[in-house]
Amino acid sequence: MINVRQILARSSLMAALACFSGLLLAQAPEGQGGPRKPPQEALDACKSLSAGQECGFTSPQGSVKGSCWAPEDKPLACKPKDEPSRGSQAKNQ
Repeated sequence: MINVRQILARSSLMAALACFSGLLLAQAPEGQGGPRKPPQEALDACKSLSAGQECGFTSPQGSVKGSCWAPEDKPLACKPKDEPSRGSQAKNQ
């Protein structure tokens, strides 16, 4: 015969598993929740340059001027001078 403690232990385990599986399903698909990857034009613009050097490229929105920059463990890319900060993007949404 199953005692009350075993029933409570199994119920708690099932509830915990249900919560954790819900969290896993709630994760954003890859590429849609984190930082965006720079466009290929921005990467190409800094191929032969060093961090901090001025760069430029043409995007669908027009001509872009900036400087070469790379976050830790990421490739060097042309970061636009007029790029909005993350804080201002959050306020606009």
